[in-house]
Amino acid sequence: MVHSHSHHHHAHTLPQAGRNRMLRMVTIAAIVLSVALMLLKLGAWTMTHATSLLSSLAESMADILMSWVNYFAIRYASKPADDDHRFGHNSMEDIAGLFQFAVICGSMLFIAAQALEDVIHGSSIREPQYGIWVMIISLVVTTVLVIYQRYVFKRTGSLIIKADSLHYVGDILTCLAIIASLLAAYIFEIYWLDPILALGIAAFIIMEARHIGLRAFNNLMDHEMADDEKTRIIEALQSFPDIRGHHNLKTRYSGAKPFIQMHLELNKDLTFLQAHDITEALEQKLQSMFPDADVILHQDPV
Repeated sequence: MVHSHSHHHHAHTLPQAGRNRMLRMVTIAAIVLSVALMLLKLGAWTMTHATSLLSSLAESMADILMSWVNYFAIRYASKPADDDHRFGHNSMEDIAGLFQFAVICGSMLFIAAQALEDVIHGSSIREPQYGIWVMIISLVVTTVLVIYQRYVFKRTGSLIIKADSLHYVGDILTCLAIIASLLAAYIFEIYWLDPILALGIAAFIIMEARHIGLRAFNNLMDHEMADDEKTRIIEALQSFPDIRGHHNLKTRYSGAKPFIQMHLELNKDLTFLQAHDITEALEQKLQSMFPDADVILHQDPV
């Protein structure tokens, strides 16, 4: 089997070792930053007592938990196939995605409850200026992290990093909102903005997380590839005049790894070698379209 990896026009076609190193680096960076931000926010919350800050603190704690899960999931998903897992360990990415979805929803519901209580009983914010400074620092740091994660996702196509990046984007929005509500409290003494913003943030993040949960669930259920991807597979196949047709096309994803299998209909008068060469050429073409793909083709004489 010759794998031609000359197709670097694709976003994520890093060699496996490079991909794993990149993913590990970005997860470690996320863990270190989350811990630092959590301590900062804890300090700011004890001084200001703003619910929106508490929501941000809860978010940072969730981030730390997630990033740890991610670190181990990436290490596990990148293990090569072994005797017990012949197809590799990619599904770990999907399991981690589902877990993340649950944690994100849980922590946001907690915040929503807290904010509702504030809306009803009124919230008290003291010394908002400390909170403002902490949130500005946290905004800058998180933005840098998200840009780094986006870059890594473009290079690796990792679902885990995409999920991780999403809740840091949530953090950036949270930071902006909290800076706004603390300024409102500091300058105009408007205190109701704080819990309302906390509610809005929670709702937004749950909506965003829905996609991760769905994709992870579909992958674990061996959902077929998207129709446009299947069309591309069939077009690749039709570009070979010797292939008369195909049947039993089956596709699925595990993590970021595609699986494609089908039966090819070839002229029964071709020699064994010719049939093999045609099949091999198609296989390489499919692998250049879907890097990392596991392609299984079966020839039927017609």
